[in-house]
Amino acid sequence: MNKFLFVLAVYSACLSVVGNYVNVNVPDPYMDEIFHIPQAQKYCVGNFTEWDPKITTLPGLYLISVGIVSPLNTITTLFSGEKPELGSCTTVHLRSQSVVFGLLNLVLLYCITGQLHAEKDKYNDYLAILSSLNISLLPVLFFFNFLYYTDTVSTTMVLLMYSLYISDKYGLSSLAGLLSVLCRQTNIVWVFFMAGLAGGQILAEQIRLHQAKTQHPPTLALTTSGQILELITGTWTMATKHTTQFFTIIGLIVTKCFGFILVGVSFLLFVKLNNGIVVGDRSAHVAVVHLPQILYFFLFCCGLTSPFIFNYITSFLSFVQRNLISIILIGILLSVIIYYNTLAHPYLLADNRHFTFYIWRRFFMRHWSLKFALVPAYILAAYCIANIVQKSELMFRILFPICLVLSLAPQALLEFRYYIIPFILVRLQIKPSSLTKLAIEFLVLVAINAVTLYLFLFKPFTWDHEPNQLQRFMW
Repeated sequence: MNKFLFVLAVYSACLSVVGNYVNVNVPDPYMDEIFHIPQAQKYCVGNFTEWDPKITTLPGLYLISVGIVSPLNTITTLFSGEKPELGSCTTVHLRSQSVVFGLLNLVLLYCITGQLHAEKDKYNDYLAILSSLNISLLPVLFFFNFLYYTDTVSTTMVLLMYSLYISDKYGLSSLAGLLSVLCRQTNIVWVFFMAGLAGGQILAEQIRLHQAKTQHPPTLALTTSGQILELITGTWTMATKHTTQFFTIIGLIVTKCFGFILVGVSFLLFVKLNNGIVVGDRSAHVAVVHLPQILYFFLFCCGLTSPFIFNYITSFLSFVQRNLISIILIGILLSVIIYYNTLAHPYLLADNRHFTFYIWRRFFMRHWSLKFALVPAYILAAYCIANIVQKSELMFRILFPICLVLSLAPQALLEFRYYIIPFILVRLQIKPSSLTKLAIEFLVLVAINAVTLYLFLFKPFTWDHEPNQLQRFMW
């Protein structure tokens, strides 16, 4: 614990230094901050009735800020006798809250790493600390530690929900899930994920216990498909031949997961009353079917975990040789999906402040064939991710692909921020066992973050129609 506290202190100092650079060089609200900060400031002075229609997320971010600021304002009022003003909710103060949640993310990542891997052979706490630090340095997430966006606090709530689930504290986990949805509506997918993990774990345990009592134990297949078949067979047997016990199990699942169910029902009610998921301006956030998002995520994920996937290349080549026909058919299917379902959101084509603008313009739009040239890379990346996830529990293997599709496929815009949560969930499944790989990963992540922040802080540019307004590169 002492060594982790030391790393946390150093990390805190680094975040503070970088945060100060950001505040000095970008003192005014930038990009989406022009909506978030004024809205938070209204909440800080007790104005909960005004709402900026340009904001599309629920007010969790602002409510949490008020929860932090209000006690300080109360103390100030007691001593000064004056009502609080916006001084406690300045741009600097609101951004500093993101820094605090960035620190909390490191703490939660370290806790979850221990929860997932501490019982495994050759677990090393030093490597666990480095692994957790690396995940917290995920460039997209790290960047938004210094701006007042929803990403950092949203990630905190999802990680808290996951850690509490692993600890079998389902009630508190569902409460964290509710807070995560209040920060970003799409987090309902990850609430469903945790509920599925919890319910599936209870179902599997109860069925195997019943099979052991009736002397019909499972064969404990080694493959995922075999384990799924055993689970389905056991569930069907219970439902048809042991109905009373089956409904007892269902009752146990409902009781244990009641908090998750309540969050889900509340969300459905919200969608009904709101006539959709998005609040405020919906014109740029229309749900679509955009399957290539999954393929982009595969490359994003493998690119940032490259030190860990090199070991899979040899086995992938053998896999291709054994399943050549299937691989060709998958390649054809992906080509068809890419041809008919590649979408380019107007923001992607028009906003040259984002790195995705240049990726799209300088690669995908350079020649029509280039988007198909990545098909082999997509297949390799999918294979590597499948092998990483294969080491997790059965329900994770079943539910993660479903939730990945539910989370990403409806998004028309190519936006790396959407990949933060699924990336972290995949990366957490990698056991911290190699100092060399973790060190390489660390250096790569630090380099990416350094370049990103350098471009953001010191390479501003202007638009012809707004010559007096500096624009900056960002994720």
